[in-house]
Amino acid sequence: MFRQFAFALMLLFLVTATNAQQRMVGGYLRDSLTQLPIRGGTLTNAATKQRVQTDSRGFFVLRAAPNDLIYARAPKYKQDTLRYSALFADTITILLAPAAIVLQNVTVESGYAQYQMDSFSRRAEFEEARGYPLTAVDRSRHEGFGLVINLDRFFKKKYRGKKAAERMFNNMEKQAYIDHRFPPQMVAFYTGLKDGELLDFMRQYTPSYEWLRQHPSREEMVGYLSVQLRAYRKSKATGTLK
Repeated sequence: MFRQFAFALMLLFLVTATNAQQRMVGGYLRDSLTQLPIRGGTLTNAATKQRVQTDSRGFFVLRAAPNDLIYARAPKYKQDTLRYSALFADTITILLAPAAIVLQNVTVESGYAQYQMDSFSRRAEFEEARGYPLTAVDRSRHEGFGLVINLDRFFKKKYRGKKAAERMFNNMEKQAYIDHRFPPQMVAFYTGLKDGELLDFMRQYTPSYEWLRQHPSREEMVGYLSVQLRAYRKSKATGTLK
């Protein structure tokens, strides 16, 4: 009985000592290329198994003690590991490098096949969620007319709703294509802009869907970035930046 009591007392002492060493650690998870925050990243303390996610600012709060191993993960990024030290500042920054699939569009003209596969999957999910797509052709055979156009269907509220959903989906697909062709990692790679400057540049100079479709090559994109970067630098120098 005495041994059991002594063991329990020692275990309690160790747990208390460990908890005393722990502290709340705040930090930011950022893209190493763009310095932009990574939203929805996961930080895990290997010692305590505590797991937290970053918010829209890339911010997280995690409890850690000296020498605890912290794993940082995020979709489309390489995993990184940090060993926490009491010498760290109150707020730490962890940088994750984009995964190879993200960087494909930066240096080579590839990755389009993956975009097409993703687009096809999104279309299939959309059609499954809303039911069969609306058709203007009534395929029931009417006496003496064969296939006819059923205009009444267009004026029913439920079909107007389907058309609105179709427009929304098409707009989302256009934005997905823009994001695929004009990711912040690529813009940062060719312009050298980071963080706030990168966001300002992309807010003003992201090309339209139509322009991107008409200019599919990497050389055209690099030329576009060169011209727009000069315009951006000039507007900053003259104080005319919007």
